[in-house]
Amino acid sequence: MVAATKLSIGQNASGKTELVPVPRVSDTEKEQLKCRIEDAYSRFRDAVDTGDKDYIREMHLLSKSFVFSEKHSDIWSQFRKHRAKFANGTDIDPQKIRPALRLVEAKSDWEAIFRIVRHTWSIPYSKGYGRRMRFVVYDEYHNAVIGIIGFQSPPADLACRDKLFNYPLKEKLNLVNRTMDVYTIGAIPPYSELLGGKLVAGLVASDEVRQAYWRLYAGKRTVMQNECIEQPLVGATTTSAFGRSSIYNRLRFNERILAEPIGYTKGFGTIHLEHVYPDVVKLLKGECEGFVTGGYGNGPKIRWQHFTRALQLLGLPFSYFEHGLRRETFLFKFVENIEHGMSGGDFGKTINMSVKEYAEYWKERWALPRSERIDTWRGFDRDSYFARTLNQK
Repeated sequence: MVAATKLSIGQNASGKTELVPVPRVSDTEKEQLKCRIEDAYSRFRDAVDTGDKDYIREMHLLSKSFVFSEKHSDIWSQFRKHRAKFANGTDIDPQKIRPALRLVEAKSDWEAIFRIVRHTWSIPYSKGYGRRMRFVVYDEYHNAVIGIIGFQSPPADLACRDKLFNYPLKEKLNLVNRTMDVYTIGAIPPYSELLGGKLVAGLVASDEVRQAYWRLYAGKRTVMQNECIEQPLVGATTTSAFGRSSIYNRLRFNERILAEPIGYTKGFGTIHLEHVYPDVVKLLKGECEGFVTGGYGNGPKIRWQHFTRALQLLGLPFSYFEHGLRRETFLFKFVENIEHGMSGGDFGKTINMSVKEYAEYWKERWALPRSERIDTWRGFDRDSYFARTLNQK
């Protein structure tokens, strides 16, 4: 039996906007989608309870395949274009690594390189939201990419962060906006095998990050509230991808802890459901008037809103958002006495650390000892790695 249709605003075969028929989802299809959501929830919760990180990583990869905003072939062609900026293991002398930050500008080669690196990981690609800063961490001696860092506006509500601070009445949002959130971070081989993740993570707290923020946002106003963006940047938060983090834990510069653990997220989200999202969109297109997939003015959590409406239509509880994967959260402090400033007082003086200072510390503390203990990094081949991670034959 063919499901009924409704008229909705869309594009016809010639690309013109008009009222077009949209098929409604049949009762059988609804029941199948409901069963898939129930199964996805149950299996992911079991994986979290048993510590099955392979399954969780597999779900991230599956989610990535549905959220991918660009064709794999496009990213692969970009890699081929910028191939010379990625090193083989035999190209690297750990003693001579000289890291620097390259600020990513729109439509630049650094933006293409940032995307290439980001698409090699299992976590679905995100462009970030609100205020954004992106960096490529680059080895100036070997002319090779080490990793990337992506900043975005902080979440308005983050329970483990908000417990730290005694915000004055109605000032929480303004004070939280003195910080940023690190939404993507990491190193690629062969540097990752030399604990390059520790390097990239530590550079979040570097002077050059704060200086770039000043240049980008001094005198600018927020889009939503038309308020002046306060300076300087006083801190950043980030969360791990798979629960506890080996990169951020014990991350230091001399005696200073760079990434302070402040708790865990509550374990809510849609990562376990992303592979059914195309069917959720199909359901909503057939059932909901005025359905939109995204766009300006529809909010950064449009996918969450779509899943919410789908659960309602299918008669499923909102507890299906509770996947149980509690991610460890960390705070990078850029100024002294951040607690006093977040309580409405004055922030303390800036805590200085240059890229060069931290890079030298990282080499002596982590990279050189690691390079002597293992030698697998020497055998890294960039072409086979990118062909595998970008899903090319």
